[in-house]
Amino acid sequence: MEVDQNPMDTLFEILSRMNPEEALAELTGVLGRLLADLDADARERFLMNLIAQSEGNKVSGLVHL
Repeated sequence: MEVDQNPMDTLFEILSRMNPEEALAELTGVLGRLLADLDADARERFLMNLIAQSEGNKVSGLVHL
């Protein structure tokens, strides 16, 4: 019996086959459609979480310098 794969794992597999610029371009279109369905508070929370994750990556990247 085959177990269904997590949809997010499948999405990551697809995106990992693309170069980063192409993957981000595809994600931008999808995110635009999803964000359009959210209210202003939900969009703001999403964007703030995205910014917070991005800043964390910069700080952790400095550790390797």
